[in-house]
Amino acid sequence: MKEDQTNWDEWVPFAAYAYNTSKHSATGFTPFELVFGHPSSLPSAMRSEPAPQYNYDDYVSELRGRLQTAHLVAMQNLIASKVRSKDYYDKGTEVMKIEVGNKVLLYDERVRRGRSRKLSSQWIGLYDVVELNKVNATIRKGRKLIKVHVNRLKPFY
Repeated sequence: MKEDQTNWDEWVPFAAYAYNTSKHSATGFTPFELVFGHPSSLPSAMRSEPAPQYNYDDYVSELRGRLQTAHLVAMQNLIASKVRSKDYYDKGTEVMKIEVGNKVLLYDERVRRGRSRKLSSQWIGLYDVVELNKVNATIRKGRKLIKVHVNRLKPFY
């Protein structure tokens, strides 16, 4: 690569190849392997002339089987990765002690979007909880009922 980086576009295929042949932590496979059904090999890694071992029908059926197996394992790895992510997220959360009829404060999303945090309150209102399920709560905001995630609520004491 040149010192002034004017030839960056010549290096894009190499970067794409490096990405496509790197094992992904969530799936356990490389993107190349999930698309083509076998790991990538560099032409320089070939020591002898490749000999054809299949006819087209055998190759297609074997490739289909490899791809189905790879996709199944990748899906199982993704599910396991999601479970690990959820467990990691849940370590830092508290169980909300909110019940129907309680008074709650609502986190003001506008504070995060640019309004000054120093002078404005991050929590607004005093709202009644009307309905509650596993992750969402319905609160009464004036005449309207609004469904919000319980992570945005804080009990009012």
